[in-house]
Amino acid sequence: MRPLIPDAPFRLPGAARNACDTGGMRRLITLSALFAALLFVQVPAGAIDSSLPQATASFNDQVVKVAYNGDTVYSGGLFTRARQTDGTFANRTYLAAVNSRTGALLPFAPVLNGTVHEVKTGGGYLYVAGKFTEVDGVAMSRVARFNLGTGKLDTAWRPKPSATVYSVEPSGTTVYLGGTFSSVGGHAQPRLAAVDVATGAPITAFAPQVSEGGVRDLQVGHGRLYVAGVFSTIGGDKKYGKLGAVNPVSGAVDTSFVSKVYVLTREVVVAGDRVYAALDGRGGEIRAFTTSGETLWYQAVDGGMQTVEVWGDAVIGGGHFDQACVTNHAGPLGECVDGVKAERGKLLAVDMNGKLLPWNPGANGVVGAWDATAHPSGANLSVGGSFTTFGGGTMEQKRLAVFD
Repeated sequence: MRPLIPDAPFRLPGAARNACDTGGMRRLITLSALFAALLFVQVPAGAIDSSLPQATASFNDQVVKVAYNGDTVYSGGLFTRARQTDGTFANRTYLAAVNSRTGALLPFAPVLNGTVHEVKTGGGYLYVAGKFTEVDGVAMSRVARFNLGTGKLDTAWRPKPSATVYSVEPSGTTVYLGGTFSSVGGHAQPRLAAVDVATGAPITAFAPQVSEGGVRDLQVGHGRLYVAGVFSTIGGDKKYGKLGAVNPVSGAVDTSFVSKVYVLTREVVVAGDRVYAALDGRGGEIRAFTTSGETLWYQAVDGGMQTVEVWGDAVIGGGHFDQACVTNHAGPLGECVDGVKAERGKLLAVDMNGKLLPWNPGANGVVGAWDATAHPSGANLSVGGSFTTFGGGTMEQKRLAVFD
């Protein structure tokens, strides 16, 4: 991302400097000269440097989730092998780490016995969740964590959910889990549960009622826990299905957020006073909401939207689409019924008002992009998916892409 004003000290261009100080004594600068100088140095905020990713390590199967710790980007998914930037290969079973600045594959290489659907950093730990039941030979059902400082597995922290975990959200002394499980640590709490950050024991006071389907994503913000997925109801009410919010202490439905979303919601993101969601229906869309759930704008596409992320002054959307639609009216096959706005291969960007931006990486793949996450500083953006090329096939970069 380009900064609004360069880090170098402000100086007028040479011609303006000479005109304003010909004898070394003149100090006055005309308003017009100052304005011209500012135009000379300013760069639009949130500008994306390139539509093509940098060359980084790549993988032999899908990357489902990515997460940052400083410059390290962790990837989790279905892969079992990585290709380093020098062309050599290394075993990486469902979990790996890459330097997002250099693209180099890092030594972190735990051995899991099943797929990873979530990676999330927080509180000094890397949280990993999915379908695995063993990590480095240790029984570890579906969720585990590693110390970010040492890279070691925390063998004492074992929440033991009964089935797949799709989302982990650490917040203070609590770690929230979302998925298709029916219990955690022997405590019956279907689909959405909370465990203690120190012990992994279930927090029984947190008792949301999420029915049918499963939880796909969680996000803490605005004093709430936002919940996204394919579930039918929260608190027994369908108007909170697919995308809703609960009290982070009790789990009671937050009735002040009503999104009126009726399709699978893959991801939810909180940024400032807005909520953004990736909707995956017959077609798909990014939708922006107020904190009460009112729709501010949407950008629809001709395929499922699977991820949304705020990167600087842009909102990034990713999925298995090829075209950006004029409206959110999709046909039975996900086509843009009312016309096409622009070609957009698996990734797109809109501004904060929902206006489509020119950025078009042109990725391939049936599944496309699963997850997009921005560097904490905004320096780059990492994307995981099933893609193998960008630029309409002009550049090979498999399943992990880092954009500057």
